[in-house]
Amino acid sequence: MKDFAVFSPTRIIFGNGKFSVLGGEVSQLGKRALLVTYPSVSLENWIDKAVSLLTDNGVSVVLYRQVESNPDYKLINRGGELARSENCDVVIGLGGGSAVDVAKGIAVVAGGSPDIWEIYKGAPISHETLPVVAVPTTAGTGSEATFFTVVSHRELKQKEGFARPQFFPRLSIVDPMLTWDLPPGKTAETGLDALSHAIEAYYCKFSTPVVDALAVRAIRLVSENLRKAVYDGKDPLARYNMMLANTLAGMAITQSDSCLAHVIGEAVGGVYNTAHGLSVALCLPATMEYNAIAAIEKFATIAELMGEDISRLRLRDAACRAPSTIRELIRDLGMPLGLGAIGVEDLSKVKQLVNRPGWDASSPRPAGPDDYDLLLEACMKPAMSYWELGGH
Repeated sequence: MKDFAVFSPTRIIFGNGKFSVLGGEVSQLGKRALLVTYPSVSLENWIDKAVSLLTDNGVSVVLYRQVESNPDYKLINRGGELARSENCDVVIGLGGGSAVDVAKGIAVVAGGSPDIWEIYKGAPISHETLPVVAVPTTAGTGSEATFFTVVSHRELKQKEGFARPQFFPRLSIVDPMLTWDLPPGKTAETGLDALSHAIEAYYCKFSTPVVDALAVRAIRLVSENLRKAVYDGKDPLARYNMMLANTLAGMAITQSDSCLAHVIGEAVGGVYNTAHGLSVALCLPATMEYNAIAAIEKFATIAELMGEDISRLRLRDAACRAPSTIRELIRDLGMPLGLGAIGVEDLSKVKQLVNRPGWDASSPRPAGPDDYDLLLEACMKPAMSYWELGGH
């Protein structure tokens, strides 16, 4: 029996076609918007529609098309300076998780913080921040429902996810139709990211009954719909359910935390600039093996949610099936197997990052340097198995 608190101030408008309300909704928050997005041809149509919807509702638009994967802190600082100089009073993040994360950081910097990296290091946010409107075009990060942002520091080869209440979007418009043209590979990567969020939030030490309800639904939705969304991107129900899983998983992780797959995956992303969702997903099977017996009931439930028939299995045997369901999914989606397959080689810097004190705080089973050494070795290999290397 747990005591817990829930704080989730973001207003979420969800459903097919809801992108159309963007202009009217933003006009209630401001009159000059910084539209933060990618320099991507694939988003051109949605950017044009966003500008039209906004201007038709009396909102002028300043475009900031500088977002990149694993965005560097300088990119956020420049965006904040632009928002200030252009007198913007609302920030819109249109795109994948990086676009929304950048918008969150820009809103803080524009309000008066000189450097988002100083915020990561602990500088207080003592000023008003601009309202953020999140419009995700991928079903993966759940950033539209979280108070996290993820920022990289290229010179330090460091990537950090950190939370502040001011990072909650004021409004999120979540329209599954914006994902219909997402290519299969990106659909798989982002869908695995949503699954990683749901699973780690669920078995994290800080989970609550609210988290459990959200995460259980998200895990089942991914299990039943991600393969369909990857191999038939125009399947409207699969796309709807994956976007729903994405948002539910974001809500879950906000009220809980991530675990060792994110610790390792984000360190890898900082050093090698790899795709976040894939980096984390390739660490999920091994880190789940490491934690399985420490959260045995929940791992048995994960196995069942992922499609395993556990009705005749002992609890321990059922729990041990959970990591293999993730490996099967990764293989079925045709994704690379193991961190070595995505260009990870020298692990010395990665080991420095993951071994920082307190980074295992949310894990049901603590991890020390020797544990991380074996976990990293397992994550590198195609089998992605901690047990295969003799771990227990």
